[in-house]
Amino acid sequence: MKKKYFACAMGLVLALSLTACGEEEVIVENTNEEVTQEVQTQEVQTQEVQTQEVAEAPTETVAETGTEAEGGPLLQVAVMEIPDLSGTEWNFAGGMIDGVEMEEEDLNATLETYGGTLQLVFGEDGAVTMVQGGGNAEGTYEYSDDNTAIKVTLDFGGTEVTYAGFLSEVGDTVTLIAMSDMNGYDGLYFVQ
Repeated sequence: MKKKYFACAMGLVLALSLTACGEEEVIVENTNEEVTQEVQTQEVQTQEVQTQEVAEAPTETVAETGTEAEGGPLLQVAVMEIPDLSGTEWNFAGGMIDGVEMEEEDLNATLETYGGTLQLVFGEDGAVTMVQGGGNAEGTYEYSDDNTAIKVTLDFGGTEVTYAGFLSEVGDTVTLIAMSDMNGYDGLYFVQ
């Protein structure tokens, strides 16, 4: 008889412990769901704030900030401080077209387009000349506030073209990269 009471008591303890465990699981699951929902809500709110901040933030380039920016590969290169360019000549040495480095035939075709010669010559007084085989384009240049970029504005027979320029090392050579737009996929390389 004692064995029957003992077995019944053990069965009751076992049943109660299983019931208690089941209730605890439900509570834990509900708590986890609530916490998960709170975290997901916070993540969505954070993403909305970040999206709003990105939309409101002014577009900046590597040349302007010295940091990485979204865009093509030319906006991802490390920039150098630009020394005084006055009295220097820079010769065309290649470039990038649609995010791909120019091959030798691209370089030759570009030079042919410019009459076999393409140089940037910086004057003493903020004047710059793009020397081309078919004629020169005159203009001006100015440095950014932090000397990591230049703005070159050239007059091509009444049409004004502006280039953003910055210095970077391509291989072991200091290279002046001139971009006519800010997408970072197209630019001309000039070396001294």
